[in-house]
Amino acid sequence: MNKTLRSIAAASCLAAALSFGGCANGNAATNEILDRLDTMQQELDELKTDINGSSSGSADAGGSPSDTGTGSDTGTGSDTGTDPATVPTDASGFDTAIADLETRVAEAVATADAVAVPANAADRPQAYFDATRPLEALDDEVDRLDDQVENAHRAHTIDRGTMWSLEDRLDAVDDQLDHAKDSLERRMGVDD
Repeated sequence: MNKTLRSIAAASCLAAALSFGGCANGNAATNEILDRLDTMQQELDELKTDINGSSSGSADAGGSPSDTGTGSDTGTGSDTGTDPATVPTDASGFDTAIADLETRVAEAVATADAVAVPANAADRPQAYFDATRPLEALDDEVDRLDDQVENAHRAHTIDRGTMWSLEDRLDAVDDQLDHAKDSLERRMGVDD
């Protein structure tokens, strides 16, 4: 019992000491940590800008020097737009890239809608995967472009409203791709 009372008293003293002196120091420490995080974020943004500006073949706007973002052949027959020299950095560049992507997605969706369902049920899964491969490649491209839009916002080359507007357009393109894949899945009788 005596030991318990000493433990309670020690905890009370510790709590009192922290409540009187700890609050002010805690807020100051929190503010200092937040200031350091802001400084580190600014330094990271500057490094990304330096890497993207000084190295012609290193990185896309994602900042990863080892990943050029080109991936494998998408089978769509067109440039994926992830060549570092063609990565958009401003609103008009993103508008152009998204307009091109919207056109290619519309063509791919029309092609997917025209795919004939094989009469043999055993052939349907392969036909489904063959038909969705170009849609998946375009879906990956939408994701990369969305990441580039977010990186441009972080680098302060586009404002928040522009970022939201561009992301809304990309979401609409992504929805078209999802609907086309769902339609193929239903028509082919495949549960992917």
